Amino acid sequence: MNYQRWTAGALIALATVSTDVLANARVTVGHFAPFAPTLQGTSVSIRVNGAVALQNVVFGQFTDYLTLGPAGRYTIEVLPSGTTTVAISASVDLANNTDYTVLAVGDGGNQPLALLPLTDDNAAPPAGQVKVRVVHAAPFANTLAATEVSVRDNAGGVVGGLARVPFRGASGYLTLPAASYDLRIATPDGNTTLIDPKPVSLPAGRIFTLVATGGANGYSTGITAITTGAAPSNPLPTFAIGPVKVRVAHFAPFAQTLAGTAVRVTVNGNEILNNFRFRQFSPELTLTQGAYAIQVFPQGSTSAAISGTVELDGNRSYTLAAVGNGSLQPLALQRFEDRTTTPPAGTYALRIAHTAPFANTPQGTAVSIRTDGGDVVAGLSNVPFGAASGYLELPVGTLDVKVATPDGAANLIDLAPLNLPAGAIATAYAVGDGINQPLGIVAVPVGDVPLEANVNTSADGLWFNPAINGQGWSFHAIPGQNRLVGAWYTYAADGTGRHLWYTLDSCRSEVGSSVCAQPGGFDNREAVLSVYESTGGAFGQPSPTVTRDVGTLTVRFLSCSEALIGYRIGSFVSEPRRVVNLVPRTGCTISAP
Repeated sequence: MNYQRWTAGALIALATVSTDVLANARVTVGHFAPFAPTLQGTSVSIRVNGAVALQNVVFGQFTDYLTLGPAGRYTIEVLPSGTTTVAISASVDLANNTDYTVLAVGDGGNQPLALLPLTDDNAAPPAGQVKVRVVHAAPFANTLAATEVSVRDNAGGVVGGLARVPFRGASGYLTLPAASYDLRIATPDGNTTLIDPKPVSLPAGRIFTLVATGGANGYSTGITAITTGAAPSNPLPTFAIGPVKVRVAHFAPFAQTLAGTAVRVTVNGNEILNNFRFRQFSPELTLTQGAYAIQVFPQGSTSAAISGTVELDGNRSYTLAAVGNGSLQPLALQRFEDRTTTPPAGTYALRIAHTAPFANTPQGTAVSIRTDGGDVVAGLSNVPFGAASGYLELPVGTLDVKVATPDGAANLIDLAPLNLPAGAIATAYAVGDGINQPLGIVAVPVGDVPLEANVNTSADGLWFNPAINGQGWSFHAIPGQNRLVGAWYTYAADGTGRHLWYTLDSCRSEVGSSVCAQPGGFDNREAVLSVYESTGGAFGQPSPTVTRDVGTLTVRFLSCSEALIGYRIGSFVSEPRRVVNLVPRTGCTISAP
């Protein structure tokens, strides 16, 4: 709906009520009557003294102040849009120099449709104060007694004496200190929360009318704040009501020893975890919906390293994770909403979250999630610190993935093959900073995930066995594909001294195929490579060649400078031979066998 047209039309129509240009009465009009199951179905026109003032007004909308004529009686009629049927009609007496709020309320079922006129007090509150009025316009029951509610603070105390407010009830103006307020609407005894608004800041000098709405024809209950400049609608965010499942995780590698990462955790001042260490996570805790103050203290300290307020909706599950290392990335509390719906039959649900603070810029922390063969998983090619994927529904079976740089050229974390059962729901968190604590994966609620060695170029070099002088091997790793390729210079077995030059590849593909048959065939320590022989070429000239697969070679790297090699060529099978690297790389690392 065009609000500008609505207001302009209202001013023109209402001005026809009186020829007195010194009009002093002002009215805010609000539509809080949920009489139809769709928003468009609640659309109405409003007539004042027979003249159409407002058109196409739907549930939840209200106007700014509209200027009427001088003191007198005004007949206000509400008609469903497109009809000539008057659904609500009432006469209200308005005085000069007075402001009013007139609300259409009721649902026509639980509670009758009616107009609720209220006299406003727009005198400024005292310095540092705010004025608040509460109106009950939620027709959620069919008797006034059953609609009674109380207004309470987060500790359960009744606010402003509002212990039994029935439908159509309105408080006087409460003068309160300007602050953030965490209120809730409950049954009169306070045992059941009916509406739980999220904490809201009420600034000094402002005047608010808080209207409880909905509760019929499928409309959720809620709170709308009527205040200057908020028209045509201003629903306040509310918490979904119900139990909350919360798990706390420690993914903040701020110390170089696990004992040094120990913390204690408090919720609303109450300690819930003690001596809680990096990579640990708690069982699920059950809370009610609402805002909670969380503090994380280094063990033995009274100064909180992390403080924050988290808002938790009912009927949902969350993981609250301490993240950052205090240097590259600040210590903070991060909220992850966890899935609760069961994945389809034969699948499990896996989410991947990046909580590894190994660089000081978002670009520097970015990673990709790839298969061991280098293919990007689910479009996760540039995931920064703090981000998480959606839940991936994966078929039951072995999942072998790794965390790499965005271009895939360097591996950061290589997971061992992971098998989750059908119906499982888990989040794999990348953790560690590579400085205080090593990079790794924690799967919640499974636990630590075993890792494989990251494939790098440690194995690169020229390898030979002194007992067979004049022969040797060249190996080169392709980290992005967890792949090892190489060449083998040797001689024919027929005793003729004919040179042979074989090529080697851990992909183990058929000759001529462009598809890697065994992607991720190298784990930075051991690989089985196909041996290919090419013949028919001519020196220094283009010439067709014939390539054939003649066997396999197995290599196991014991260190950067020592390895074991065995091979099968045709029917010949060798014993493993110890070889050394003539050109080992400085500072290279290969996992111990």
